[in-house]
Amino acid sequence: MHQLKWNSSMVLALLAAPLLAIASDQPNFSGTWKLDPARSPGVNGATITLNIKDEAGKISYERTVKQTDGKQTAAHFTCSPGGSNCDFDENGHKAKVSLWYDGSALMILKTGGPKQDATTERKLELSADGNTLKVQFMNLDLDKSDKPETLVFTKQPNSAASAQ
Repeated sequence: MHQLKWNSSMVLALLAAPLLAIASDQPNFSGTWKLDPARSPGVNGATITLNIKDEAGKISYERTVKQTDGKQTAAHFTCSPGGSNCDFDENGHKAKVSLWYDGSALMILKTGGPKQDATTERKLELSADGNTLKVQFMNLDLDKSDKPETLVFTKQPNSAASAQ
């Protein structure tokens, strides 16, 4: 009878295989995403654009909101998923964000902003075809019974992204 001898490389490969499979199953959120106002009630005419780059283990996130009165705000961060705190700039207000995956959803937790700032959580989920991004937003400082606000974004063609 043939006996299999285990060495440390074989054990590490066996243990790492499920982790690699999980990492490769994470969706890539890269793209320019425009708010679909017909599927996003409660935005009161605002235009919201997300620019996301998901590469080399880091996610760069940039959100631009333009109100109907012309006022514009911007927020951005670059962070690696895995729970570490990264700097977040929201229209000049500094805070921290941490990212992690919950299944195929990307979770973004914002904490540590100015005194009046809320702790917020965003859950980003891609549609099966990768052309729609659903973002659930919840203010964690409010009553937990509140339902999250849901915004729906559509992916813009690459030519539209480079023209902006």
